[in-house]
Formats: sequence, structure tokens, C-alpha cells
Amino acid sequence: MRNSSPDTAVSEHGVRGISDTVVRGVLLTHPAPTMTELQALLEVEAGPAPRLWVDASARALESLVIARTRLDDIDGALELIDAHFVGGRLRVRAAIATGTRSTLLSAVAEAYAAAGCPRRAGLYATAALAYADSPAVRYRAEAVRALAYALNGEVAAAREAIDRCAGIAGTPPTPEHPCYVLLLAEILVASADLDAVRLRRVAGNLYDHARSDPHWIYTARCAEAMAALGARQYVEGLALLSTLVGGADSLYSHAMVRGMALGVLADTLLARGESRRALALLDGVPSPDEHALCFDMQRSSAYLALGRHREVLEATDACIAMSQEHCLRTLTPLHVRRAIAYLRVSNLTAARSSFEEAFRLGESLGRSLTPYLTLPREELGTLLADVITHHPEWADAARDIRDRLYRMPTNDTPPLALTPREERLAALLRSPRTATQLSEELRVSINTVKTQLRSIYGKLGVSSRADAVSSLEAYGFYV
Repeated sequence: MRNSSPDTAVSEHGVRGISDTVVRGVLLTHPAPTMTELQALLEVEAGPAPRLWVDASARALESLVIARTRLDDIDGALELIDAHFVGGRLRVRAAIATGTRSTLLSAVAEAYAAAGCPRRAGLYATAALAYADSPAVRYRAEAVRALAYALNGEVAAAREAIDRCAGIAGTPPTPEHPCYVLLLAEILVASADLDAVRLRRVAGNLYDHARSDPHWIYTARCAEAMAALGARQYVEGLALLSTLVGGADSLYSHAMVRGMALGVLADTLLARGESRRALALLDGVPSPDEHALCFDMQRSSAYLALGRHREVLEATDACIAMSQEHCLRTLTPLHVRRAIAYLRVSNLTAARSSFEEAFRLGESLGRSLTPYLTLPREELGTLLADVITHHPEWADAARDIRDRLYRMPTNDTPPLALTPREERLAALLRSPRTATQLSEELRVSINTVKTQLRSIYGKLGVSSRADAVSSLEAYGFYV
């Protein structure tokens, strides 16, 4: 490990001291590392791998991975990992204590989780747990494994890992601070349960221990926004989410949490019936490699609300083709959305197949409610009733979800199924143009304009141009 510049204010001896402080600080038995300490390590280069890793060099590498992960330099963290690790282990021989090896592997697991790679995070977290030699080290490994499970949608396994952490924390010595990684896992589990009370409790814990760390504060606000969505407090949630996504401090956060905030904003807009606005928000936003955040899935929700059923299938075909490479947490809701699309195009066999796959997967993971968010209650009820009829072994679970639909955010706005030509005309209705002027601009006959207007009015359930414009504005059509 070496300083990036000979003029740096931190001496080599000072860097070693900071490294040791940071490595100890992620364990609950020591004070948490400060922003200043983490930032000092961003200026340090790892250098080439030694011929043999020893405890001092392993701790130095661990501190650099932690600093880059916690300060959202995910590319930098992954570059270090690619250079020094492969298949769950170090590339070069190591003569290090088991506890040192465990915490180093936990740091790698945390970096992969931050990058949206839950399976690789799980690989290193499980390896870290195998080498854990003390309660504090075991807690660290269990916490990262809980996050990997939660990020992948394995809610039942995440709950168990969180409970194991609680059992470890209940024994001496008393924790110095809460574990940020575990709090992230709790946010994901509470979100899966639509548990607004727990989300607000986790947010309060983050605020109480943030010590002016903007990353902790951002995450706390994101948890509050999730709670607002779950409680259907859309106005409150939108105000908070707009700042999270577009505020001046929005980049003082972690990329995965920023992506979650963007997704919650899209869900909130969808729940309010503002489907076009949600679609515009997500336009061109890429999903991480393993789709721990799947914006194609969320775009498909908007397409459903707009009555563009076949685009739901087109938008998600590539996700289905990923097969096991796709994150399970976002794969389940993706199948639900495809099922509704198939239902609308009268492909009942495909609808049943997609929904059964989603339901089976959701039950095996721990019955998250998020796959059913912001979708039309009536069509979900139809699909759940089909499960109850044809799968008695799932009947109680399906009834439970069906009963809880009435307490979760849904989008029961009838789909706006305008044809492309009708959309072109609808886009001009707010202008003062007469029907004749509209026909000239669209290069169609006046009779065609009148026919299309009647069709638009019928689909909107209105009888005048002014009412049509108001209805289209409510759909978010003019975004």
C-alpha cells in the first residue's frame, strides 16, 4: 500500500493507523470509522500484491475496499477485488489469522452487494462466516450475508440472518454502534413486508448514529420514502423522493440506495396513476448487471397502466432470457407483470404459467408483497383466484395475499389504450387548434380527426375536448 502522491498530508505511518482504525471500526466492538478516515484512504493506492499476504497487508487491503465501498467508489472497490480475488479467495497465498481472513472476505462481500451483485456477495459472505473466530467477526459476516439475501429477494433467509445477528449482539461486549450493512438488510426486508413502522424505526436508528455522515442520512430518508409509499402517503413521499433523486446532495449516497430511491419514486408515481411521468423518469436508465434493480420490470408496470400490453413482454423478454443470472428479488414481480400482459391479450395459458412461476418463486423466497405493488387489483385478484382453484396447496397463501391487496398501493386507473395515431392527436388537444387545423397538421381528413376524437372520448369516458384534456393530464399523458 502506498500514498498516491509524495506530497500527501497523511504519512505512511498515519495511513497504517487509519487502516487499522477503519478495519476495527466496521466491527461493533469499536467506534465506527469517520468520514475523514475513510476519505483519507481514497487517496491511497493498493500497489501490487505481495508474494505472501500477511495480517498487516491484508488489513491494509481490507481498509481500502471498505473506504471505497462506503464512499461509493464502487468501481474502485471492484478494481481492487478483481486484482486480488477470484472464486471466493485471494489469488496469492496468504499466511493470515482466520479472523483477518474473515473480515477481509466480508469487506469484499459488502462491495459486491453495493454493486448490485447479491450472488457474488453471498459467496464471499459465506466464506467469511466459515473463518469467523469471534462474536464480533461472526456478526460482521452474518450482517453482510443478510444483505446479500435481502438484495436477492431471499426474505426468509435474510430474516434468519438478521435474527442471528440480534442473538450475537445480545451477548457482551455491548455494541458501540449499529451496523450499517445490517440496517440496509432490514430496510429491504421491511420493504418486502410493506412494514412502514419498521422502516421508520430503521430510519430513526440511522439518523441517531449518522454523525453527520451524508450517506447514512440519505439512506434514512430513503427508508422514510419507502414507508410513505407503503402507508400510501403519496404527497409526503413525492416531496421527499424528488429531493433524494434530484437534490444537490443526492450524490452523497450509495449507488444502490440511489437506485432504490429512483424505483420508489417510479412506484409512487404509478400508484398515483401518473404512468407517463414514471416512464419518462425511467427513460434510458440501465439496470445493474444482475438486475438487483430492474428498471425494465418497472417500465413494464408503466406500460401496463398505459394499455401497452405487448410492450410489457418486449421490455422484459431480455430479462427472462437471463434465466439464473437475473436477481430473484426483481424476477418475481417481472413474472407477475408478464402474467397480467398475457391475460390482457387473452393468452390464458401463458398468463397462468407466468403467474404460477412468480407465485411459486415468491413463496420459496419468503412471501414478499412488493411483486404486487402498483398493479391493478382486479386482475391480480383474477390471477390469485386461479391459483386458489388449481393449487389447493397454495390456497391459504394466495388468500392471504389477496386479502392484503386492499392495504397495499395499487394502480386501479383503467389502462389508457390509445393507438399511436390517437396519441398523436391527443398530444395536440391542449393547443387552441381547431379540428380543421388539427387535420392539416396531422395530414389527415377532418372526418378522420372527428372519428379519432370520438374514439379518444370513448376510451376516456368523457364527452368533450376539455374533459378529455383533464383526463389525459390526470394520466400524466403530457409529461
